[in-house]
Amino acid sequence: MTEDYLRIGDVVRIGEPLSKFYQIPAREPFDYETGEEDSTVFSAVASGADSGFKNIELLEPDNSPLHLLQVLMGFRDTGNIKYYVKIPTGQNRFGVDNDKEVGFLNAEKSPYYAPNPLFQFYLISEWYPSIKCVNNSPVTITPKVYFRGMKYDLDLLADQVAAANRPHRNIIFGGVRAT
Repeated sequence: MTEDYLRIGDVVRIGEPLSKFYQIPAREPFDYETGEEDSTVFSAVASGADSGFKNIELLEPDNSPLHLLQVLMGFRDTGNIKYYVKIPTGQNRFGVDNDKEVGFLNAEKSPYYAPNPLFQFYLISEWYPSIKCVNNSPVTITPKVYFRGMKYDLDLLADQVAAANRPHRNIIFGGVRAT
């Protein structure tokens, strides 16, 4: 599976929390790597330790004007490093609270510069991910996560009833594409 980005002119139905139809008048690609910001997201994580959940606030889209992000993420470290993701920050993305060994990604599942599109997700204002790194390797590491994707401008369609009858894509926040 490859990236399946929305096109200019596409209509999207954005589910909760908005539940409305929008058209995409413009889009632009983005790239972001943790460790490149002014204050780093992750510090060094010792062998056998974890980073705790770190909010990735730089991935929160603008609210005015309204934007939508389609995000892929890749990890630089070995398969011994597990990354747990919450979107929004309080909800597990790939698992359940009861089984802590379920629901992680690593560099084997989604490599750093070739993020796996099977794990892509959408973000809107007030929705951004938080990530925890668990270091099961024998050495101390500083986690590096690479995010890439597309940032979309959104225009609310005036006639919501007519929009419902047009071809459109349903957007599920935090989830993968749904048709």
